[in-house]
Formats: sequence, structure tokens, C-alpha cells
Amino acid sequence: MPNPKEAWRVLVFPNYSATALAADLSQRWTRATISSGQHGGFKEARLSIPMSLPEAWTWLNREGAVGRHFYHITITESGRTVWEGRIHDVELQADESFQGIHLTAAGYWAAMRDRTYSASDSGNTDWAAGGPHNVGKIIRELITKSAPDINGTADVTLNERDIAGIVLTARGYPQDIILDRLAPLSDSGTGVWYYAVWEDRKPSWTARSLTQVDWYVWAADLGRLSISQQGKHLRNRILPVVGTAEGTWASDGEGTANWPIRELSIALPAGLPTTAANDARDMALASRRRPKQDQAFTITGNVYSPRILGTAAAGTLIGPSQPKWWVRAGDVIRVQDLVPASAATGTFDDLRTFFIIESVYDAGADILSIQPDRPQGRIDVLLPRIQQLERDR
Repeated sequence: MPNPKEAWRVLVFPNYSATALAADLSQRWTRATISSGQHGGFKEARLSIPMSLPEAWTWLNREGAVGRHFYHITITESGRTVWEGRIHDVELQADESFQGIHLTAAGYWAAMRDRTYSASDSGNTDWAAGGPHNVGKIIRELITKSAPDINGTADVTLNERDIAGIVLTARGYPQDIILDRLAPLSDSGTGVWYYAVWEDRKPSWTARSLTQVDWYVWAADLGRLSISQQGKHLRNRILPVVGTAEGTWASDGEGTANWPIRELSIALPAGLPTTAANDARDMALASRRRPKQDQAFTITGNVYSPRILGTAAAGTLIGPSQPKWWVRAGDVIRVQDLVPASAATGTFDDLRTFFIIESVYDAGADILSIQPDRPQGRIDVLLPRIQQLERDR
């Protein structure tokens, strides 16, 4: 497996359209971490680059110079995009332990907090009237009108469910509108949908699904694994609340038979049609009706893709391991020998097969941290609005 220090090409440009390099940081960095998440796509990159003080000063905003904030940065490997985003924070350090800069960059998901959106603005769609409208159509307008750094809308899926009547006049950042008002909705089913911005700043809006296992790992390759199925997330009776109007409760028969009745109200945008509100309710119920694995784990050894496996259930290896930095949020990973295999094909079982909701790769330590999927806390009206700083990145 290649060494990231040798394999990665780290380039900085004045913006994503520029062809002239502002800096080539390849093989200059001493520490690097990259992360991804759902929602979001590429989330954050942190790099430490030793350099002289005169060069370091060129990265900072000062009298007569604007520095390199919001410059476009790419990390590639043999033409493959490992990470991309724009520089947000520049820290200069000059002491006996280190001389140079520490860069923090955010993926283009952060560009969804550059400008605000309201359906009341001139030229925007009145989603409370006309129709049919759907979530994908709204997200496409959010991008077009208020997120010009996002590249197109072709991979933003147009959902099936008509949500005409939804009120989106309250001004907000597109990122917050997606997280708080649109992501809690489902479609004509109980699928969980995610928004992400990946290579070339292209966005996607897709339902979580398990069509294949993307990555296999064996217990011997894990630095730490702790299975923690937390009952606090379990909710087996759900009430949709549209604006201030309560809808109809739904219960899970198996869940209420095996565990105490645990209720949850989910806050949904005003004006949402009843059918769409019930879709959101049923999605929340499907996500929360059983105890879920809620513990992150680390991979210090190898990861394998289906392309290099013979019989996956038997764990026959027929090829080399793959770079851990290829694993990202939105992929499906299986700990192949954690418990006896019940089937050759993958299913989300909350024990050994997971949808990855967050990934962090530490290039210096060569460690990959994985956060398995868990119920979306943002739909819970009882939870406070938290992690605002993280959203700003």
C-alpha cells in the first residue's frame, strides 16, 4: 500500500477555476488528517507545513496582502481525488517545536452557509403554492440561488413525493434548511436521504441503500472496536408535528412488544402535506425502532474492497489491501469475522455491517476512524440546536 506522504499530491490554487498554482505542498506536510461525513461529503482537512517565516507570512491576511483564505486546495493520488475544499483557517507557529503554518480547510458543503435563502425573495419559488414540488427540486433551487460555489445539480435526485404547501419563507442558510427542514423528510417510503458535495464540487442528494458492501475489514485489523447498542435512541411510537399541528401517531408492533413504549415528536416544516409528514414519521420510526450500534471504531490494519475478495462470506483474499484514505462517508463497511456470517450478501445488521456516517483518516498515524450510522438526532424536537460551529466549517 502506498505511503500517503509519497502518494498524495497537495496543491493550492487561488480559486477552483484557476490553473496557476499558488503552492505545491506535496511531500512538504508533516501532519495531515482528512474527514468526510453524511450530510456533507468532504468535511475537513488539517495540514501542518514547515516553512520559513517570510513564506509563512504570505499565507496570512495583513496590511497590503489578503492572505490565502478561501483558496482552493486539492489532495489527489494518481488522478483520484482524495479530498478537496477551501482554506478557512491559517495558523502561524514559530517556536522551538515547529516553524511554519497549520491549515484547516473545509469541503464545499461549507459553501452552503455563504449566502441565505428565502422563498419570499424575488425570483424564488413559492413552495406553498402550485406544484407538484419535491425535496430534490427545492435543493436544486437552494444551490442555484444561494450556493454558486457548488458545481451543478445533475446528481441531486428529484424525489417522488409531492410536498407542495411546505413553507420555506423563514430566511436561513441552505445548509440549515437542508439539515433542519428537508433531511427529516423521506420519500414514498422509509429511506433516509443524505446531501453531500464530493469531487469537482458536485452535489448529490440520494437515499441510503445497501446495494453492495464497499469495504471489508477483519477483526485483527481493528485498533479498537466496542459494540454499544444504546437503548436511549430507541423510539417505537412517533408523532409528526407539522408547524404546530400534531399529526397521527404511528407505532412499531415488534418494538412495543419487546420494549417499553417510548415516544418521540418530530418537528416538520409548516405546510407539509399529511402524506409527506407520515413518510417522515415512518422513516423516523424505521430508524429508531431497535437499539442501534452507536460506538465508533478505528482501523489500524488493512481494508479490502469486493474487487479483491473471492468468496466474501468465507473471507478468501485474492489481492492486496487498499488505501484506508479511500474509505469515506456514505460507503458500507463490514467487519467480516466479528460474528458468524449469516449470509453472503450484506444487510445492515447494527453488529458488523454499517453505513459509514463519518470517517477521519490520520495520515501520520495511518489510522482510519469510522462512525457507524445512527438515528438522526436533528429530527428530535427535544434536542437542542448544537454543533453550530461545526456547521460553519
